[in-house]
Amino acid sequence: MKHKKILGVVAVAATLALAGCSANTGSPTSTGSTASSGPIQIGMLSPLTGNLSSLGVPAQEAAQLMIQTINSTGGVNGSKLTLIVNDDKSDVTQSVTLFNQLAADKSTSIILSSVSAANSAAVGPSAQTAAIPMLAIGPVDSYANGSNKYAFSVSAPTAKVSDVLAKYFASVSVKKLALAYLTQSSAMQPAANATAAAAKKLGIQVVLSEGFDVTATDFTPLITHVKQSGADALMVWGPGAGPAILTKQIAGSGVKLFMSGAQASSLYTKPTGTASNGVVLSSGGAMAYEAMPAGAYKTEIGKFVTAWEKGHSGAFPPQFAFDAATAVQLAAAAIKSAGSSDRTSIRNALEKLNTLTVGGRFTFSATDHSGLHASDIAIVEIQDGKFVATPYTKKQFAADPPK
Repeated sequence: MKHKKILGVVAVAATLALAGCSANTGSPTSTGSTASSGPIQIGMLSPLTGNLSSLGVPAQEAAQLMIQTINSTGGVNGSKLTLIVNDDKSDVTQSVTLFNQLAADKSTSIILSSVSAANSAAVGPSAQTAAIPMLAIGPVDSYANGSNKYAFSVSAPTAKVSDVLAKYFASVSVKKLALAYLTQSSAMQPAANATAAAAKKLGIQVVLSEGFDVTATDFTPLITHVKQSGADALMVWGPGAGPAILTKQIAGSGVKLFMSGAQASSLYTKPTGTASNGVVLSSGGAMAYEAMPAGAYKTEIGKFVTAWEKGHSGAFPPQFAFDAATAVQLAAAAIKSAGSSDRTSIRNALEKLNTLTVGGRFTFSATDHSGLHASDIAIVEIQDGKFVATPYTKKQFAADPPK
């Protein structure tokens, strides 16, 4: 895997190299090139290697696919988009270094930060220093309130996800809840804490909250603690291989298992096999695509799903593919609204954006840099390797469908 990939994607694959080479042409200003000076450059950080590569590779592929889709219909304001992808190797320090390199290139108009929550959180100060807008693909709750005026989040804040989860727990009569979270991620324990707070508000007793290591392969101690706690359900927060291993080891225990959207992928269902049948996950609304009522949102998702499945042997896109595609759509919408690739203009346009994407409808403001609504969050259940909308989400879609 090359350390740096220049990926200008146009309609014909044979022209990829040419588009990539043209990424830095034109006459860049101090904050990006004008819309008419050639390709508009978008930077991206993704863990293409390391322990989070199972998330980073599909994210990169999805971003490329969305760039190709936009360019095939004329680009943005008459200019093609060029994507520069840097492998942050699942490492926080590397992510910051590469972000700074992208920001130092004055041709870069906006940056899509890593699917890793820790890596996306770490580059926030750099975005402020360089005065360059960024869209965090990994969930960073601290960006939601707009206190960092250059950082916007693609994922729903964990507090909002936790509220939906807690309501679902209550609807299926969860009485005692255990929580497990990946200790190496700065976002996972706060996510577990948010879930605990939301559950307690609905009268659900939180009987355990315990971290696990990214290298863990034996979850016997954690499973023992869950059983001893008397929990009837376990919610796991964390990406990587650990949750899949835990799923197989806890199967048959009688404890209902819940996962976050990080496991909304065949990279989780394939290794877990029948052990993941019945596991319930929080996810973006797109993962419940089949149950979604007809309308603009389902149509938007359907176009991306069809394009993705053509290149992936009919496999449905994972959650992080939807997130990365969403980030590209948001960047493109802001560039279009700004009328140029000027960084400040794009940032200002993002903050006023109201647009429909494959990830839901985003309505950003000066005090809301997350933009998503509760109706854009789904609860799905794994059935024979497929993600199926729960009755809870079907009822939600009927009452308040994503718009």
